[in-house]
Amino acid sequence: MTALPPNLKPTKEQILAAVQHIENLNTAPHVLRHAIGLLADVNADMGKVVGLINTDAALAADIIRAANSAFYSSGERVASLDRAVEKLGFRESIRLLSMSIVHLLAARDLGCYGIPAEVYWAESLYHGIFVEELARETNAADPDTAHTAGLLRYIGRLAINQIIHDLGGGLFWDGSDPLNEWELREVGVCQSEVAAVLLRTWRFPEELAEAIEFQSDPARAAATNWYAGALHFAGQVLSEGQPPLTVSTTVSAVPQTEFVRHHRLDRERVEAVFARTTGRFTEISRTLYD
Repeated sequence: MTALPPNLKPTKEQILAAVQHIENLNTAPHVLRHAIGLLADVNADMGKVVGLINTDAALAADIIRAANSAFYSSGERVASLDRAVEKLGFRESIRLLSMSIVHLLAARDLGCYGIPAEVYWAESLYHGIFVEELARETNAADPDTAHTAGLLRYIGRLAINQIIHDLGGGLFWDGSDPLNEWELREVGVCQSEVAAVLLRTWRFPEELAEAIEFQSDPARAAATNWYAGALHFAGQVLSEGQPPLTVSTTVSAVPQTEFVRHHRLDRERVEAVFARTTGRFTEISRTLYD
């Protein structure tokens, strides 16, 4: 990628073109895309999961480490990937795989955003759990897909940060403007659009790419997309770019959107979602990724 002269901003076209060819972000998301396919495959078995994870040594090591963590403690320690997957089970192995991939992607600070790696990871994890709990509360969507959508909702930031760095840097969010306004002003495109291009380049399911793309305005989707509506709602009630550990389980007001009205999400139900999310987030953070 050719670096820009000092003080020259990248254009939207440059950013989107770079996303199509980004190679140094990580190769692990390709594994996640195949894992999503396994969830929908009635003939999938443990062997396919092990074979898939084994294509990335870092992921395999992380799965074994996690299987031996306090979160999955059962008195049995495992030393191989096949034993780890056997211990965890099919669906839990793929759920853990999705978290491990985003955790690996979030290993570096987002310098141009001023967001430390641990804050980006915590925000992604909290959103993943929150949207999953919304799926369970409304009984209107697949919790596993919802979990993945929440985890990946801000992956466009990683791409924008990497591309700005590759082009010579020099752009920094100072926190005075909402993040999407800063992105539009500085690079001409919001992270949600970049994320959707990234997911389509990696050949993720279109329903998931569309949900990420229209997370700020679900009505723009060609058809009703529950995941886009859930991400939009999460964005309304959760602070962006802030450590989610500060999130309260009490809600002063529930935004009156079509998503909220359709699923009859009153204050009591939303607070219950917050409580379950915060409890699971705290436990996972303390015992799985401490």
